[in-house]
Amino acid sequence: MRSEGRLKVLLFSMVFPNAAQPHYGVFVRERMRGLPADVEVRVVAPTPWFPFVARLLPGLRPAVPREEVQEGIQVLHPRFLSFPGFLKCLDGLLMFLGALPTVIRLRRDFRCELIDAHFVYPEGLAAALLGLVLRVPLTITLRGMLPLLVPFRLRRPQLRFALKRAVRVIAVSESLKRDAVALGVPAEKVRVIENGIDPQVFRPIDRVEARRALGLPKYGPLLVSVGTLAPRKGFHLVMEAMARLKRRWPTLRFAIVGGDGPEGAMGAELRQLAARMKMENRVIFAGPRQREELAVWYSAANLFVLATAHEGCPNVVLEALACGTPVVATPVGNIPELIDSPAVGLVVERTVEALVAGLDQALERDWDRDRVRARVADRTWEAVGREVAEELRAAAGGTPPLAMGVRAQEVTP
Repeated sequence: MRSEGRLKVLLFSMVFPNAAQPHYGVFVRERMRGLPADVEVRVVAPTPWFPFVARLLPGLRPAVPREEVQEGIQVLHPRFLSFPGFLKCLDGLLMFLGALPTVIRLRRDFRCELIDAHFVYPEGLAAALLGLVLRVPLTITLRGMLPLLVPFRLRRPQLRFALKRAVRVIAVSESLKRDAVALGVPAEKVRVIENGIDPQVFRPIDRVEARRALGLPKYGPLLVSVGTLAPRKGFHLVMEAMARLKRRWPTLRFAIVGGDGPEGAMGAELRQLAARMKMENRVIFAGPRQREELAVWYSAANLFVLATAHEGCPNVVLEALACGTPVVATPVGNIPELIDSPAVGLVVERTVEALVAGLDQALERDWDRDRVRARVADRTWEAVGREVAEELRAAAGGTPPLAMGVRAQEVTP
């Protein structure tokens, strides 16, 4: 049992903002910021590396500094060998080997009591091995990749090993908890903690004022979607749905806020699609934007739309709701739990036909923005941080958090 006092945590996640990718994994950093003041954190955010990849595939893996200080917190970026496009079953082991020297050096000045890993693979496996070396416990947060990894025969035992090593598992959606339990994780070891929002940033702005600030037309329906320009985000499906809605909604516009990233680079392809459909003047490619600007885009929209193939707990949905913007989205991750009432949005299947019907219905409705915002008004990052801190302390101390309502002898690490 650890003594009371400051808890020293090593946050371990490849997905974390850096100087070269300032928007990469902002939700991980925001959760860290929401932790109580008596939790002290250092960050190790490994970056994949392969010889000559910068020349062969420009932009795929931008140069990331080896060390940064973000708001007074040390962030280290050890490199690890990662073969682009193949041999991904080795990423967890190679990440462990690449990060080990950095973690050992950090350990001299920062005696962490716990490793807090985000994503089960490759970070979860690497963190499990680091925990064995350092002899510290481990928590793993499941963020959406687990169901996509389970079918891979060589990765499945690695997933089970990492989850077995974790003292506590945090899932950002009920569906991810079910996936973990299906892999053999005891249900009482998993707690669902959704992501949060910053209410100081994401709040309703008058739609006319928001559009004026963005240089958009004052009138006419506007759809907004936010995310990396990757195939799974479904921007192309929304564009195809728009083409079918042209007669019903001739002034309908669609703003795509985001840029190319590690998951994909569809920017050129989406522009070509807009040209083929003769919608160049109706599709806005806004590029990546800072959080404060995102709030303006959400508020300018009549609807936020996310035709995604898979998610954990998409922060863009939470942010749109916090700005009072109703959401039309697909039933993946915890989206059905977030859009749990027709008063805040619609959940539709990931087909062009379903998007056409859902968008048409949602555009016809008169939405109560205050009621939409109320759905997530209390889901601040500070509230999330308090829940997460309960799990971290439980893992470091070897006892279950009170919030779980179970006795210590009922928990199997």
